[in-house]
Amino acid sequence: MVKFGDVVVEKVRDAKELRRLLPDDLLESDVVIVKPNWFSPHPANFTDAHALKILLEALDSRIVVVESYTLEKHDGSMKLEVNGEEVDWRWVMRNPGWGWVKQDEAWDEIRRQDAWFLDSFGFTDLFEEHDVEYLNVTEEVWSKRTVDPSKVKARVERRYSPVSSNAIYGFLPRRLHELRCRPLISLGKVKGVGGSYPSLTMKNLFGLIPDPLRSLWHGTNDQRLGSSIVDIAKVYHAYFKVYGVCEAFKDAVVSDPEGEVEVPWGRYSVKEMSGFVSLGRNLVALDAILCGLMGVDPEAVNYLQLGGEEFGAYDRENVEKAQDVASVWFPRK
Repeated sequence: MVKFGDVVVEKVRDAKELRRLLPDDLLESDVVIVKPNWFSPHPANFTDAHALKILLEALDSRIVVVESYTLEKHDGSMKLEVNGEEVDWRWVMRNPGWGWVKQDEAWDEIRRQDAWFLDSFGFTDLFEEHDVEYLNVTEEVWSKRTVDPSKVKARVERRYSPVSSNAIYGFLPRRLHELRCRPLISLGKVKGVGGSYPSLTMKNLFGLIPDPLRSLWHGTNDQRLGSSIVDIAKVYHAYFKVYGVCEAFKDAVVSDPEGEVEVPWGRYSVKEMSGFVSLGRNLVALDAILCGLMGVDPEAVNYLQLGGEEFGAYDRENVEKAQDVASVWFPRK
């Protein structure tokens, strides 16, 4: 085990080895909420059933897995219709309100695709095996099963600066509110090795914004993305004991414009790994250390700078130490 301040880095092959790294708060809690990274089903781009099973079996707690719908998570046959006419993601971007979803069968189609993802990649069986409760934030928000936004606003602003859009305060499901003060694990996936804007444990919380297409929260040229990530993180930090676990148990995503995997937003390569995991209580510090190991400059990642102002900044000396041993964990060749 290697430590950079309070951030732990280790090779983990199974649940028993991971359990030895977990803090007592997680091991002793009656309920633990887990937010996996399930943006899309592309290779190595999501928390797979193997990784989630390792975490579930390392805990004795009752588990609630929480995620949202995305329009990227589908089997290739997704068709959205509005007033009898098929629309695509470009139409959705021009019509950012989601009231149209309740018309015709659009909502049912999004539900069907989410069920396809859970079934096809082994999560439905895993949930049944471990008696996991699955809560979809989009479903809860669209069904109006949420906490009074004024109460969320008051609680968040007692600890943090106001969010950039009051709509954020309306995104906390009542079911999660019932579990307040419990641990919430942001189970990140190592994505963005050698790139400029990695997706780790802080950015993973961006997936708790319920819109299946989050272009509004990205803003023009991603100018709003950093503040949106930090804003939704404020809500969940105000209600839960947030921990970060970031894994590359089997593989990691490497930024590569000529990579073998083509996705709507570009290309990337997949790097085989052998049990990498990192964890910590402060997501900003954890992700900054990961940046150091991955060959990414954390100073250039705006959500880490903004997050540091709210949740505690990372230690630059620890990042430098991580950079010094980067080749041990993520060799470039």
